[in-house]
Amino acid sequence: SDSEIEEIHQLSMRILYEIGMRMPHADALQMLSQAGAEIVDNDTVRFPESLIEKALSTLPKRDQVTLFGRDPKHDVSFSGHEPSLSCMTMAVNVIDPMTRQKRLATEKDLADLTRIADQLKHVGVAGGLVTPQNVPGEFNDWYTWAGTLKNTTKHITGGMLGARCVRDAAKMATLAIGGEKAFEERPCISGWVLTCCPLAIDYESLDALMEMSRRSIPAIVSSGPILGFTSAITIPSTVAQAHAEILACIVISQLTNPGAPVVYTSFARGVDMRTGNVSMACPEFGILKGCMGQMGRFLDLPIRMPAMLRDAKLLDAQAGFETGMTGTVTGFVADIMDAMQLDMDLLVDYPDLIFCDECMAAIQRLTREIPVNAETLALEEIKNAGPGGSFIASRHTYENFRKELWIPDLIERRSWDKWEQDGALSIFEVAENKVLEMLANPGPQYLTDEVEAAIDQVVMDAQK
Repeated sequence: SDSEIEEIHQLSMRILYEIGMRMPHADALQMLSQAGAEIVDNDTVRFPESLIEKALSTLPKRDQVTLFGRDPKHDVSFSGHEPSLSCMTMAVNVIDPMTRQKRLATEKDLADLTRIADQLKHVGVAGGLVTPQNVPGEFNDWYTWAGTLKNTTKHITGGMLGARCVRDAAKMATLAIGGEKAFEERPCISGWVLTCCPLAIDYESLDALMEMSRRSIPAIVSSGPILGFTSAITIPSTVAQAHAEILACIVISQLTNPGAPVVYTSFARGVDMRTGNVSMACPEFGILKGCMGQMGRFLDLPIRMPAMLRDAKLLDAQAGFETGMTGTVTGFVADIMDAMQLDMDLLVDYPDLIFCDECMAAIQRLTREIPVNAETLALEEIKNAGPGGSFIASRHTYENFRKELWIPDLIERRSWDKWEQDGALSIFEVAENKVLEMLANPGPQYLTDEVEAAIDQVVMDAQK
């Protein structure tokens, strides 16, 4: 309820004032101290309520934020509510589309998966679904930025390992979008900022947050507590802690550059107490997405939530149930929904991209507002049909059925005989056929050879 949201928000403020948050970054600590925060135990910050309120007053609201695509047709705005997919990042394994064997992800996988996501209608935000494992590990964020920028014209969110990575990602994006002025006007990238639960954030993440804020690159700020492990076992307490951590990051962002954009998200999740494994698809995960989405809406911020990150190892019945359960719940509160990974964020299966895109289309229909007016109430149509009549031949039906009835691409609704005549394919096989066709026809090259080489040179320079 509204009163409970307010109560949790007030508890978050109290947590930050009475307990504080560990922020081991000298520049951040100096800035916070000068703004009136109390520094204890060398790097733990206690935030007065007035400091948080001031940060919230300069923070851009949802209708003031746009995630710019390199191509303007892919811009993502937040003035209304029409949820879309985003590519979750940093999986390390794929199921090979040809052999169906699990293996480590490569640069080619990154390129192929990015191009597939670029073509999917309901993917609003791109990103490195996989982190290549055939490159030097300490620079894989750089390789991921290069691979995504070369293979999509959509907005991209990626990992940011410190301020240097932010600067280099911006340099690569500047090359792709056509110059510094174009990038300043339309920053086509955003970066993850992840807290270290409970009530801490590491140096590199703070460094990246401050650099993104200076450049007005949107920061995707997330807290991901685990029930009973890195937060209290109860959901309201976990929500309050996660919200507090996000508020602390918002203060840093706004002290660095008032008006810097922030997107609110959370990977708050449950755990299997029998194995110790986290769960990205348990009922509690869905509940937490709904709760955290409400807290973000309370601040009037753009909402991005993980939704289709299944525990299932394969695209099977378990994956389908987990997709429907968490995806539907999240669709009612989130603007962007991270998706298209299996095995608790570690694995990508190529046909799953097609499956998730179809699911997102259905969720968009499910969460769309219902207009109530003379056209939709259709009294004259009821009169014309009369008792015992029919509406199938009505012009009103003809003009409105495509607006009212969602028409799927993958979901099977035909008779058994028709389905059998076409090969009796499962939904997985239909998705697999589509993705193999897309792999065989990769489409045009998005950037010139010269620009691609310049982007690759940024990656090489970082390693020097």
